Amino acid sequence: MSDPQVFKIRNRLAQHVNEPGGMTAGMANTRAARELAGQQDKAYAAIAETLETLEWLCESQDAPMDSVYDLSTFILDIAGLFDDKLLCRAAYSLCELSDKLRTQDRTDWPSIKVHVNGMRLILNTEESGRENLNAMVEGLWLLTERLQIAEADGEQPAA
Repeated sequence: MSDPQVFKIRNRLAQHVNEPGGMTAGMANTRAARELAGQQDKAYAAIAETLETLEWLCESQDAPMDSVYDLSTFILDIAGLFDDKLLCRAAYSLCELSDKLRTQDRTDWPSIKVHVNGMRLILNTEESGRENLNAMVEGLWLLTERLQIAEADGEQPAA
């Protein structure tokens, strides 16, 4: 019987990591945050355009709830990138509301309009003045929960 032979395989990634240069994870995070901050104005302009589309849908009242859901998730995604917790909570409430409405094959345009107006208010309020808007976002969630309670009871909530 012959002796086993051991072969060392060179891992190219390991070699590349050991080479001088590059950056640390902390440096990469700092750079990514700086680059992301440079895109914030464009991102919030996209949110404003999405809110305009939602306002138009509220006026026409002929769009499917899938459209409202898709637009609200778009706002949620962008607000999440910038850690805008208040706007995220409001957008998530609209996501939940529109999801419940679409699964019931119903609409509730006044509740959607209140959510859109609330998100517009959040978007147009300076960061330092937003602490007073927490109660408004809680009110948006009450609208969403009202629909969930009515669904559980098999009732139609008052519009």
